[in-house]
Amino acid sequence: MPTSCSLMPKEKKKNVLSEKPKFSISVLKENKEIETRAALTPLGISVLSACGISITVEAGIGEQAGYEDSQYSKQGAKVTPSREELFKSDVILKVSPLNSDEIKHLKKDQTVISCLGIAQAKKENIEAIMSKGAVAIALEYIQTDTDFYPISFINSEIAGKNAIFIAAEYLGKQSGGKGVFLGGITGISPTSVVILGTSAAALFAAKTALSLGAEVKVFDASVYKLSKFTNELGREIFTSVLQPQVLSKALLSADVIIGAKCIKSQPYPIITEEMVSTMKKGSVIIDLNIETGSCFETSRPTSLKTPAFKYKGITHYCLPNITSLVPRTASIALSNVLYPLINDIYTRGGIYQEIKYNRLIRPSVYCYNGFLTNAFLSKKFSIKYKDIDLYLI
Repeated sequence: MPTSCSLMPKEKKKNVLSEKPKFSISVLKENKEIETRAALTPLGISVLSACGISITVEAGIGEQAGYEDSQYSKQGAKVTPSREELFKSDVILKVSPLNSDEIKHLKKDQTVISCLGIAQAKKENIEAIMSKGAVAIALEYIQTDTDFYPISFINSEIAGKNAIFIAAEYLGKQSGGKGVFLGGITGISPTSVVILGTSAAALFAAKTALSLGAEVKVFDASVYKLSKFTNELGREIFTSVLQPQVLSKALLSADVIIGAKCIKSQPYPIITEEMVSTMKKGSVIIDLNIETGSCFETSRPTSLKTPAFKYKGITHYCLPNITSLVPRTASIALSNVLYPLINDIYTRGGIYQEIKYNRLIRPSVYCYNGFLTNAFLSKKFSIKYKDIDLYLI
């Protein structure tokens, strides 16, 4: 016989979704002699903190970009000078590549997101990351859409525009130049600017130079890319495929040469040492591809302290991280790309799930579980590699 208690309606148990596992990131401070950008701004920190992500930043992280530690702590980040504490997080974030001392702190299954700088990458550092069993992601190869690299594009926009202003400064007498004004002046022949490549940086450099009244000549190996470049520019200019005779002739009258090949191009010198020696003394070379492979045989990476050098009377400006000249703007642009990526990794349940379900991020992964997954690094350093897609079968 049922009792009154047994007839009473019982509360149905509700299926409760399991809580997301704890997820943490650390943002390292940059060496101000090399890099002035911050990987995340306080605003980026506030968005990630609101999502439930635990964030630790190294003291002084935003100093060069004009951000104080208190601005980070107010947005939910823990500020600490302790490297030991910083390297406890799931994801280690930095703009410049990790140095050997920082790599020593890495742990298995940790994720490091930073620039790779493929042309300056060191074999011993790549092998050290592999030995740690960490996942390494190159900032410059991160995609958000097919063939769209947002960080590289933004850096290209800043670098392309800034290249013309830098060239203008080094043409000036005050910087040891020949005292030529970059642009067009009534009654005087315009400055000649030669651009190698049809990348985004090349396009922004061309637009800026033309707006000042300079004569612009663009060279590339592809007729299709040259045609597309002209359409995007919105006006007809001198364009040519990379024919040695035509290029050599252009160099004789050039005041400025800008190297701006596409990021996918293989590094090789288009302009040889012999060709550089034919240029007008006091001319300026701006190498925007020194990180991924130079257009110029005479180029070598420079630093923020000494960004330029002269070779046979030609000024070479070969700063790898030219965006560091405007750290506030560059940090905001970088953070705007990184915080959605970090949140996506968190939402999916970690880096392994992100790599599994997000095909666009896979090309940016160059170390995965102790193996090299970048073909170019494999060829450069003679290290065996495996396509990352093979790990996901």
